[in-house]
Amino acid sequence: MMRKILSFLPSIEFYFKVTIICTLLQQIFAYFWADSHMNLIAQILLYWLIGSLSFYSLGFLIENGIKKNHALTQKLSARVVTVKKQSFPTFTLNGIILGEIKACIAALIILTLAPEVHRGNSLFLNFGWFLMRIICADLCFYISHRLLHRKSWLKIHLKHHEFQDSSSFVAGHKSLIEYIITTLTDILPILIFGYDLTQILSWIIVGNAYNLEGHSSLSIFFISSDFHDLHHTSFQGNYGIQDFWDRLFNTLKSPTKQLRPIFPTNYLSSNDAG
Repeated sequence: MMRKILSFLPSIEFYFKVTIICTLLQQIFAYFWADSHMNLIAQILLYWLIGSLSFYSLGFLIENGIKKNHALTQKLSARVVTVKKQSFPTFTLNGIILGEIKACIAALIILTLAPEVHRGNSLFLNFGWFLMRIICADLCFYISHRLLHRKSWLKIHLKHHEFQDSSSFVAGHKSLIEYIITTLTDILPILIFGYDLTQILSWIIVGNAYNLEGHSSLSIFFISSDFHDLHHTSFQGNYGIQDFWDRLFNTLKSPTKQLRPIFPTNYLSSNDAG
C-alpha cells in the first residue's frame, strides 16, 4: 500500500511545480494588468502574443541552447530506450503563418466562449485555481489522448506520431483536427471556472514549458522521467501529461525516473516496481 502511495509522488510533485510557478508568474502579470480594463480584442492579441513568443523562445532555448551543450544534454537526457535518429520538420514561412493563424483562432475561441472573472492577486486563491487547473487539464488530456489512440480515431493522431525520436517542437506537430480537439479539451476547465487574464497568461507560458520539455527527451525542471518518450516509442500507454491518471487507470508503461536534486520525490519512489 505504501509503495503504491509513493509511486504517485512524482506526479504530485509535477502538479505542485506547475502550480507554484504559475502562481508566481500570475503575481507578476497582476502587477501590470490587474487594474487594467482591456477589451476582448486586446486580450486575444496579448494571449496569442505571449503564447507564441513563449513557445518559440523556450523551444529554441532547449534545441539550440541546451541541446548544443553536450555536457548538459548528457546530464539532462531522459530517454533510456534508444531509437534511430530522425530528421524533424524544418520551419517554413507558410508553416509559421499557418501555425500562428491556428494559435490566434484558438485564443479567439477560448476568450470568447469562457466567462471572464477577476480573482485578484490572492496567493491562496490563485494557488488553488492553478492546482485545480493542472489536475483537470491532465485528466482532459488523458481522456482525449487515449481516445485518439482508438482505431476509429487514430488517423487524426498519426501526424504527431511520425517521430519516435523527439524534438521540443514535435509538441506542436499535429493535424488540424487534433489541434482543434486539444484546444477544446483545454477550454473545458476555463468554461467551467472562467478565466482571469493574468492567470491564463501564466498558464500558457508554463504549459508551453512543460509541453516542450516533455517532447525534448530531456529532463530539465518539470519532466522527471522518460514517461512521454516511452509513449512515442511504443505507441501505447502513458496517455497523460504525467503518470497520475495512467497509474489510476492502469495504462502505465513504467518510466525510468531521473534521480537528481531537482526531482526529490523520485528518490522516495525509486524502489517502486511500477
